[in-house]
Amino acid sequence: MLYHRLYPIEFNHCDPAGIVFYPRYFEMTNSVVENFFADVAGRSFASMHRGAQNGVPTVRIEADFMAPSYLGDKVLFSLK
Repeated sequence: MLYHRLYPIEFNHCDPAGIVFYPRYFEMTNSVVENFFADVAGRSFASMHRGAQNGVPTVRIEADFMAPSYLGDKVLFSLK
């Protein structure tokens, strides 16, 4: 199954030159995972972490930055 989310690059994602500050991609990636659980699995991260203390840990993450993203771009994230 594939889950897609088009993420608009906003001012708060960028450095003064208008280029995405690379660590912000990891925040966006986590947002895509949170939205997947809410939209597809029907469980919010808040409900998973409250009480039962269930969660979705990141065991390993790796990224290759091929090209910069700029303020106003739209980046397509895909979760498989």
